[in-house]
Amino acid sequence: MNIKKYVNLYKSFLGQRDKNIWLFGSWFGEKIADNPKYLYLYCLNCGINAVWITKNTNVYNFLKSNNYPVEMADSEKGIALCKTAKYYITCTSLNDICDEYSGGAVLVNLWHGIPLKKIVYDDKYDSWRNTKKEKLQRMIRKLPDSKSYVCSTSETISNIYLSAFKLSKSHVIQIGQVRNDCFFDGSMKHRTYANIPYKHLISYLPTHRNEGKTKIEDHVIFDLAKLEGFCKKNDCLFLIKKHFYHNKENSDLSAYPHIIDLTTRNDIDTQELMYNTDVLITDYSSCYIDYLLLDRPIVFYCFDYEHYLKADREMYFNYDDVTPGAHARNFDELLPALQHALDGNERYKDRQEQVKNLFYSKENQGIVAPRLVEAIKKL
Repeated sequence: MNIKKYVNLYKSFLGQRDKNIWLFGSWFGEKIADNPKYLYLYCLNCGINAVWITKNTNVYNFLKSNNYPVEMADSEKGIALCKTAKYYITCTSLNDICDEYSGGAVLVNLWHGIPLKKIVYDDKYDSWRNTKKEKLQRMIRKLPDSKSYVCSTSETISNIYLSAFKLSKSHVIQIGQVRNDCFFDGSMKHRTYANIPYKHLISYLPTHRNEGKTKIEDHVIFDLAKLEGFCKKNDCLFLIKKHFYHNKENSDLSAYPHIIDLTTRNDIDTQELMYNTDVLITDYSSCYIDYLLLDRPIVFYCFDYEHYLKADREMYFNYDDVTPGAHARNFDELLPALQHALDGNERYKDRQEQVKNLFYSKENQGIVAPRLVEAIKKL
């Protein structure tokens, strides 16, 4: 155990915090993305003193070159801000910013999607949770982390978060996902993703396998030649973007001009990609729950369903009940499902609306940033 780290944590807990400083970070400090990114940009437009904290020099250089407020987490200025800022806004954990100087700050975890899969303390496959070391650390951090909150989207999700994050109901903010504001506020523009012309964009966004330890191999899960032929015939571009945990997996798809793997590209924003997508393919990723807000066709490619439940992650819901779209259990079933989606999706319209209302309260199915900022200020 790093004793110095906890000494610094309690020192920061005893210090004064500035209510005018808001710190933002995401994905262990490695990306500018997700809910914190969108709230950060909104806060800057509102005149709030918002600063992005990162551990990635590429992110730092990008933001700095575009005149956005940013500091490295381990820099003198970054540490000073971490010691004095009142608000920490994250999407995975305090490690998105810095957990060493956060004592006494208001900690708002916007999270990174509505959970279909069991998460944090509900995930029995997470071997770190409930170990003696983790319990000791949680006990030590209980006082300095006492102002911890998490954002949910509906009463159903709020009830899940009570156990998943071990929080009381008063520490769950039921207000929606700010990253989806871009679907409604007019900020998203049409973007093309290839040099070849295409009429329809199909995007495959799978969840991770075993936190990225098990590779997702394009040539194994797809018959690439048949998929290329389908895309050419139907005037489609097929994009693949795997989970962040797989961001080092590089596929050579040069023989298939209508199929592009974007996984290793850092310039691809997932919300922008979904906004431009005509048909979404996913498996157990919560990205489809965001996509429900766009009222477009979804195909669920669940080729490893039984193995996934047995070896990787349990779910909060019966999969069939909350996945409103065609289910393809193998590649042979995928192409007919895609054809049906391209031809129209009337069969699943009512079910999509029902599932959308389960995951999002009616008031949380539009722009949420203004309400979220005001709610954070009151914490």
